[in-house]
Amino acid sequence: MKGAVIVVAGGFGKRFGTKIPKQFLMLNKKPMFLWSVEAFAKLKCFKQKIVVVPSCMVEGLSLKYKDIFECVAGGKERFDSVKNGLKLVKEDIHFVAIHDGARPLISKEDIDVILKEAQKTKAAIAVEQTKDTIKVVSSKNRIIKTLNRSVLRNAQTPQIFETNLLKKAYSRNISRNITDDSSLVEKLNVKVSAVVTKFPNFKITTKQDFLIAEKLLR
Repeated sequence: MKGAVIVVAGGFGKRFGTKIPKQFLMLNKKPMFLWSVEAFAKLKCFKQKIVVVPSCMVEGLSLKYKDIFECVAGGKERFDSVKNGLKLVKEDIHFVAIHDGARPLISKEDIDVILKEAQKTKAAIAVEQTKDTIKVVSSKNRIIKTLNRSVLRNAQTPQIFETNLLKKAYSRNISRNITDDSSLVEKLNVKVSAVVTKFPNFKITTKQDFLIAEKLLR
């Protein structure tokens, strides 16, 4: 079995408040996104590593990391960035993992479990159990109902799919404002497995997240 990973690092992370996109900030002496690439590289089945980056960074990163991963320019939306990455996936790749470049804590162990589940079901994603009570509210901020927390999960990455299935999902004429690859596959009436991660795997969105990640990665 041969796998490929597409690390999505094409955004500019304006909410984080730095001139350099957060996924390229030095996190314990290496760029944030590189932690994810190296986690997947620990599994020998991932024969191809692709990183989606802002177009202005493709040439420089391609030269610097040519022996580690391939680079491709991101698009206007996340949908476009993943689609650009998919164009580089080789014909002999059986499964493709999509992972956020801003989730540097992903572990080899969690990747392996999700991959094995995807091999059984064709599609599997990382999730965490929802800890908070979730309310559905109206446009006037009135609570309509309270959801059952026991059946709710927060979607994470990696999200791993059979290659042909993922390519089919991305070939359809759909809204580009999607933030989750699984939702595209679900529209094909495919049952996607949810795998609860055992190790920290939060997305870095604030400077406090960054500081916590620094401590965990020491």
